[in-house]
Amino acid sequence: MKKILGIVFLGLLLNTSAHSNNIKDFKIENISIGDSALDYYNEIVLENGELDWFNYSYKEFATSLVSGKGIYDWFKISYRSDDDNFTIEGLVGIVVKKKYDDAECNKELDSAALNISRLFKNIKRSKKKIYKVAYNPRKVFQETSQSGKSTATIISFDFNDKGKIILSCYNMDKATNQIDSPLKDINQFDSFRIDIRSKVLKNYLEKV
Repeated sequence: MKKILGIVFLGLLLNTSAHSNNIKDFKIENISIGDSALDYYNEIVLENGELDWFNYSYKEFATSLVSGKGIYDWFKISYRSDDDNFTIEGLVGIVVKKKYDDAECNKELDSAALNISRLFKNIKRSKKKIYKVAYNPRKVFQETSQSGKSTATIISFDFNDKGKIILSCYNMDKATNQIDSPLKDINQFDSFRIDIRSKVLKNYLEKV
């Protein structure tokens, strides 16, 4: 639990204003929407980390999976495919939960949501929802459900500038955890995530 709380405080204490409604003011490990990913990773690392299953589906944006630099185990960084500056439009911080405990992760989820609500006064918070997650090596599908072997528990925040933050606990079925495939990806594993999306990326994903 200390690790997750550290993530929350690390992200929130770096904001420029406690009353901001701008998604760019939310930082995790000092990285925010609108930064160049090249400030944190070199181009070779970003290109080698590109997720083929995502890029084949969506031609306009690319996403790279890269190792975290501190508290996070992994980052997923999204940017326009034709952007030589690799401007960050989406950032997902992922902590892999090797021994997943649903009650513990939900407690961490609630704590993170409370801290965000305290710092960002005028944003819209959703109710906690549970989704069934159907795993496919090329895509993770989600549909509202109270049952299912793999689930995602989610709380989301909508900012006034149309950006979005999604907090989630992914509790994946044991068989999914153990899939051995050339397309193996981070979506197979139990995890806690902070997903930050710019207005541009959020609107795009809602269309596809």
